[in-house]
Amino acid sequence: MNENEKSRARDAQLLRDLDADDSARMLAAIDSITIGTGQRPLPEPVLTALVRCVGDTRKSVQRRAIDALAALSAAGDSRVVENLRRSVAGADRRARWAAAYALSQIGADNLARDITDSVCEALSDDDGDVRWAAANILVRLGREDPAMGKRLLALAGDADSNARKMALYCIRDLDIRGPDLLDALTRLVRDPDVHVRLAVLSVLARLENSGASDDPAATLALQALESDPDAGVRRAAAAALGNRKSATLRAAAALRATARDKSDQSLARAAQNALDRLEKR
Repeated sequence: MNENEKSRARDAQLLRDLDADDSARMLAAIDSITIGTGQRPLPEPVLTALVRCVGDTRKSVQRRAIDALAALSAAGDSRVVENLRRSVAGADRRARWAAAYALSQIGADNLARDITDSVCEALSDDDGDVRWAAANILVRLGREDPAMGKRLLALAGDADSNARKMALYCIRDLDIRGPDLLDALTRLVRDPDVHVRLAVLSVLARLENSGASDDPAATLALQALESDPDAGVRRAAAAALGNRKSATLRAAAALRATARDKSDQSLARAAQNALDRLEKR
């Protein structure tokens, strides 16, 4: 068997291993591709199979495949980005997200144009790791493109509670401001999902104010402190009020009353801590 025949045989075996329903075989094949990066162009069928591995249900296979593709791209193989872009536009949701994530790791040109839809879609994923990874990417994109704020505000009104929650955390981390945000927070502070309401409080805790008596963020936090049925949300509301530059008379009175009420020791401590922080300002 000459060298060309040996090479074709190795490629055929690689293809079989990458398509096998056996993670050990798949990982070994991916590792061999990574080790051989730059030695010769990867045959198109093998590259296509490697891209499919990015959408595998096993995260170990996904991660290793992304690392291999990043190495190939860094070595100058432009087909990697082309293949991933096709996957982002495909019909399989998991593959779309995985390809978008891979592109974000590779750092392709015109990244936002290619992956924003798939990454926004991933905010509603059942897998918390996927949601947080997507949120991190959107925050990164949002720092480069101010228009991302409008997209996130729209997602805060999504029918899916995970999407609403994660959009709010992105809004918090991007420090988005404005009347549209306050309108959204006013609505979402009464959201039926407790995790969304907690996300609202995390945004309110970051919103700065001038110390004026008219402080819409404080008004919303006070509403949550006084009437939310969940103790965790009430604690978060107390903490958010403690982050203000000053407290309205009503907010200060509510915090003092809460701090004296020992029926919920954790909430009383949160209210007292908020008062202590306000007094130091």
